[in-house]
Amino acid sequence: MKRILFSSLALLGLLAISSNSAKAQTEEELVQICGSIAGDATYLKDFKIKLDAGDPPPIQRFSAVLKKDVKYRFTVCNSKDYDGQVVLNLMDNNRTLASTHVVASGKDYPTIDWVCSKTGAYHLFFSFREGKEGMAVGLISMVEML
Repeated sequence: MKRILFSSLALLGLLAISSNSAKAQTEEELVQICGSIAGDATYLKDFKIKLDAGDPPPIQRFSAVLKKDVKYRFTVCNSKDYDGQVVLNLMDNNRTLASTHVVASGKDYPTIDWVCSKTGAYHLFFSFREGKEGMAVGLISMVEML
């Protein structure tokens, strides 16, 4: 009986250790990583993105009021637990103003800086390339007031 109890406790201990080492990356950890990538910019707001795979690629949309003559930094960080590579498109009505993915070169950038020329509501569209499932975080930070 003691052997069974000891074996059960040992098995539970091994399961607890293995579950800690296989821990998934949390959204808060991604916010911390994004904050360090944003550098010396002042953190303003974060957006948590979690999308299933789909064709066409699903989109998650957020709005933000941005002020004229401010240089903003947009930062994105992907979860290592998913294949999806996040793409952020900054939009003003139907016009793309900035993107973390350059279609012509096929390159993705973790940060983009953008100077706001008009105070107003802007839209951030997040999706994952090729419609893959993914989890990511996006940050808005202020670099400087011009």
